[in-house]
Amino acid sequence: MIKVNNLQINKKSFQLGPIDLELEDGYVYAITGNSGSGKTLFLQTLLGAISSDKNAISYNNLNFQQNAVEIKKLYSYVADKPLFSDTLQVNEVLYKISKLDERFNIDKCFEFLNKQKIVLHSKIYELSQGEKKILLFAIGYFTKSSILVLDNPFSGVGLIAKKEILNLLRDYIDENKMIILVTEDPLVIKSLADYIIVLENGRINTKEDIVELQERFNTTDIENILLSIMKGENSND
Repeated sequence: MIKVNNLQINKKSFQLGPIDLELEDGYVYAITGNSGSGKTLFLQTLLGAISSDKNAISYNNLNFQQNAVEIKKLYSYVADKPLFSDTLQVNEVLYKISKLDERFNIDKCFEFLNKQKIVLHSKIYELSQGEKKILLFAIGYFTKSSILVLDNPFSGVGLIAKKEILNLLRDYIDENKMIILVTEDPLVIKSLADYIIVLENGRINTKEDIVELQERFNTTDIENILLSIMKGENSND
């Protein structure tokens, strides 16, 4: 379980929080909101990349100030953009990661990338946007963890690869693990999420079970529900 308690971050002219939140194992949480709502800042803070107060964030009662190493072994991260040099070859990147993180299953990663027809001796800058996204997903997914965090993983990904990735994510959650997914794609939210968390101006506007939201707004159209929430409409009653 992840607990967020009175989290507040001041970043230049933007304030994140206060945020109070509990995320439980076995569920998919979709974090969404307009551009500039604080999604990236919240995610960075949740992963410990930005410092917060000692008691603001805990993973299974562990905090970053005292237990950063243990916490970082709990999650794996699918970044929005490559965090490594784009002059490296794909296989070079994977071998480097396998040496740095013993949790990374390089054989399964190779198998998945071959299936997606990613040329392993290609340099990163030679990959299309969708291929880079597939590579980033594979690195995060095949790093053993109990919490998988994904930052806009489907941008530029083709329909076939997207379907396969969604199926892998469903397999992951079936093992009673947790997925935290930052996305603005209503179709992804509808097909995968158990809970929707809507950020607005650095604060949580809505955190609700997706089925209850659909019942409250009397529609299964997630895009319209999100538009209504962002317009300040509570329901279609």
